[in-house]
Amino acid sequence: MENISFSLINLINIITLCVTMLFIFQIYFLKNRSKSNTFFSIYLANIFVILIFFLVLDLEYNMVAYSLIPVLLLAVLSIGPMLWIYVKLVTGGKLDKIKRHLYIPISYGLITFILVATDYILSNDVFSKNIRQIIIYIVMSGLTVVFIMQSIYYCYLSLILYKKHLKKIGETFSYTEKVNLSWFKLFIYGYLFFITGLILSHVVDDSISYIMFYITLLTYVIFSGCNALKQNPIFEEIQEDFKLEDYEINNRIIETNIDYFTELKAKLLMIMDKDKLFLDSSLTIHSLASKLNSNTKYVSQLINNELNKNFVMFVNEYRINEAKELLLSEENDNLTIESIGYEVGFKSKTAFNRVFKQLTSSTPTQFKQDNR
Repeated sequence: MENISFSLINLINIITLCVTMLFIFQIYFLKNRSKSNTFFSIYLANIFVILIFFLVLDLEYNMVAYSLIPVLLLAVLSIGPMLWIYVKLVTGGKLDKIKRHLYIPISYGLITFILVATDYILSNDVFSKNIRQIIIYIVMSGLTVVFIMQSIYYCYLSLILYKKHLKKIGETFSYTEKVNLSWFKLFIYGYLFFITGLILSHVVDDSISYIMFYITLLTYVIFSGCNALKQNPIFEEIQEDFKLEDYEINNRIIETNIDYFTELKAKLLMIMDKDKLFLDSSLTIHSLASKLNSNTKYVSQLINNELNKNFVMFVNEYRINEAKELLLSEENDNLTIESIGYEVGFKSKTAFNRVFKQLTSSTPTQFKQDNR
């Protein structure tokens, strides 16, 4: 029975390896080359190395596993930083002082590499015993205390980035589809579940726990890999539509003319009513600022402080008011609720229904029935 379980563990491990390798190839080579895709590929490569090590260990190739210890430590202690770096890049962050986040994994990998290499070169039984004892202490400290503390730290940083991102998209986009990164929560919590399973499976050390661990890891790789294939950096293509001199001119205007924001507010409300920019489902604060010949800082400040709402709420109120008119007009009886949602600038029926109910306390269908 133990032999069958052992073979099943190996089979699931190999399947997970193949799936991980497939996603690495797709994301790194077939998807648009970007820093975020590169670091996510490295993230998966770390998982791949961990799987290879445990497969070699399970097959009792002990000397090969011993030689792979430096690579294992480098992979295990790099996986947390790679998680955080990927989240940071996708949410529009920049890679500042990235090297300091790799000091710990590189140090552990380099030290164990020197020790293992020294062990092989000297081939002295007494000396080997002492070296291997030191390596055991290093591996135990690296894979327990350091790895756990590091994982908690980077998951915390990643969740902070995610929360900041949710606030930022409300100030930047008039839509949430493909930019709210809702899958990131499962991606981050899945990582915590992964490291917990990694620890528990080797503490319990039985066939069932190993099988459950590899199945969970396989699910996690498929989930995160599929979402990463569809995900692009959110703020990658957004550029300010004004030059530096325009910014300086606007800055001088504000300093010398206290009526600037009053004029900007009037212009904003007029252009929204007259040109109905809100009908553009891809409207961002950058494109709106460009239409106003201003910049995002001032437009955002105006909407937040003068109108007491964020950008997405400001735009959605116009969309819902337009939707109300369409719903109450008999000329539009041939239009479905979904079509009306698209007409007023929503990217999906779900988003339209959610925002409509949020602002009116009823669904579009209920509103139409109650007011006609």
